[in-house]
Amino acid sequence: MFVLMAAAEVAPFARTGGLGDAVAALSRFLKRRGIDVAVVLPGYRCLRASEFHWEGTGQEVEVPIGQDWVRAPVWRTSMADAVPAYAIMADRYFDRGELYGEGNRAFEDNAERFAFFCRAVLDIVGFLGVPDVIHVHDWHAALVPAFLRADSGRYFWSRQTRTVLTIHNLAYQGSFPPEAWPILCLDSKLFVFDAFEAWGNINYLKAGISFADWITTVSPTYAQEMQTPERGFGLDGALRYRSHQLTGILNGVDQEAWNPASDPQIAAPYTAADPQGKTACKLALQASVGLTQDLSAPLCGVVSRLVAEKGMDLLAEVVPALLERNSQLVVLGRGDATLEARWLALGREFTGKVAASVSFDDKLARQIFAGADLFLMPSRFEPCGLAQMYAMRYGAIPVVHKTGGLADSVIDVGADPIRGTGFQFWPFGAEPLIAAVDRALGLYRNPHAWRSLVVRAMQADFSWERAAAAYEGVYRLVRNSPPFAGTHSQGRVASG
Repeated sequence: MFVLMAAAEVAPFARTGGLGDAVAALSRFLKRRGIDVAVVLPGYRCLRASEFHWEGTGQEVEVPIGQDWVRAPVWRTSMADAVPAYAIMADRYFDRGELYGEGNRAFEDNAERFAFFCRAVLDIVGFLGVPDVIHVHDWHAALVPAFLRADSGRYFWSRQTRTVLTIHNLAYQGSFPPEAWPILCLDSKLFVFDAFEAWGNINYLKAGISFADWITTVSPTYAQEMQTPERGFGLDGALRYRSHQLTGILNGVDQEAWNPASDPQIAAPYTAADPQGKTACKLALQASVGLTQDLSAPLCGVVSRLVAEKGMDLLAEVVPALLERNSQLVVLGRGDATLEARWLALGREFTGKVAASVSFDDKLARQIFAGADLFLMPSRFEPCGLAQMYAMRYGAIPVVHKTGGLADSVIDVGADPIRGTGFQFWPFGAEPLIAAVDRALGLYRNPHAWRSLVVRAMQADFSWERAAAAYEGVYRLVRNSPPFAGTHSQGRVASG
């Protein structure tokens, strides 16, 4: 089986969060299962860093965009496990300092940039060979299945290939005004509610939902939540219509890359069998971020985007209550300018007790996972989340809102004292959050019980082997089924 993976982010070449990590790890573990897999991504400026060793293939893509035909060279390199990666080096679209926008504003030509990328993914098939499955990720690549089915006359091989769309976060959809329609080079009759249109705009993710052979998302609970008006972001009706071709598969983590026994970026190695090195990691973290070195103070860690979606406004609200409990708090992340300023102010106000770093720092993130006792993740919604899995891998006990992948990956100690790996709170709010923290601190004061909890958390299985096996099952299912004709042929899918 040949699977072509298409995404806007692939670690380590280009990433802003969990999407790039997930695509890279899934590709590697599919390869280990004997699947022939290749990855294609946009040729951003950051790919030109010398350590990545990209080289030209001598091949080009040439695709229609509006009234033009746009050409671009294709570069190639190899990822871990000898997975080939291809980059579409269209400098007019991708030779920029950031991936999606600058100064908290999206690039004005994102509709054209990612329409081009999706056309290029299909054009690259001309020299890679026809895939059994094209697996696309999020709105940036969601036009691939739409173009393949809606413009099948251009792709003579289209009936040989099946498409899978993975939605990592439904909140980001690629919605653009109707005036952008000409860049797609499609019949205007497709700008309708059961194909490309949602709430009056062109919606790239909606198009993918309407035409992909199968849809997956990144946790079983989120697969259910996204079909509700509260979590569907206007596309719940389209997803309910496709519910029989919608599967939730919990993401994994790369347990080789995220391993406190061998991580060179933390102060001391440790394992579930011998977690003593975590003490050294806690002291080193306190010293490095300016917290008082105090082993008795419960140290709470946060690695997150500083946005309301992640509950960072709620967490800021409860900081005084956390400090009343003799806790310390270290926060790492970037995001909304107002919340960045608020967290920096909290760090200044509570010197020695609260530390805030407004940055994207992989080394510090790992040190927080290794040094923290508790890991706070109060997301309003969370499709999957990887940070809580990294935290458990490093023995930092998660306190999470009971939603999406957090509900699927963290077993509440109160509900299951034998198998519990953390603490959930519900509903979303300050009092439930503090109540969950209090439950955690109650156990923290019992060293024997706390060590048992840390060991269980570190031994939890979030391997990509499990997730890759589930994705392989989806591929085999769609490969052995006729292609999905698209919801446009059914005429029954509402925008909402």
